[in-house]
Amino acid sequence: MGQMKNLALVIIAVIGVNFAYDEYMFRSSAHDVIVETFKTSAADACYDNARGQNIGGSHNSWRNPASLKLVIGKSNLDVYFWQIDSSMWNAKYRNPYIFIVADENPAFILCEYDILHRTASVHRM
Repeated sequence: MGQMKNLALVIIAVIGVNFAYDEYMFRSSAHDVIVETFKTSAADACYDNARGQNIGGSHNSWRNPASLKLVIGKSNLDVYFWQIDSSMWNAKYRNPYIFIVADENPAFILCEYDILHRTASVHRM
């Protein structure tokens, strides 16, 4: 009886590891596809927004940024998880954004690109 219990535990552990690996590979691939799909659009929108605000940043510094990160949700919005009827709930918890940091000496320029609305917001750090 003890050997059957151990065998069942090993099988459950193998299934769990396989599921976790599959989930990791899916999320990693989805992340890469999303970033590659929208990286150029984000860089162009950030460049246009920065130029419109006279913040600066060459087109090359947006195309080859110091940092580029995909984020789900916008953490600085004042909406709580249980406020699902709020018009800002999706923006806070579901919508994808690309954050680009352009290295412009002597400072950095941060751009937040909203993938769904295809808008950029640029700020000097």
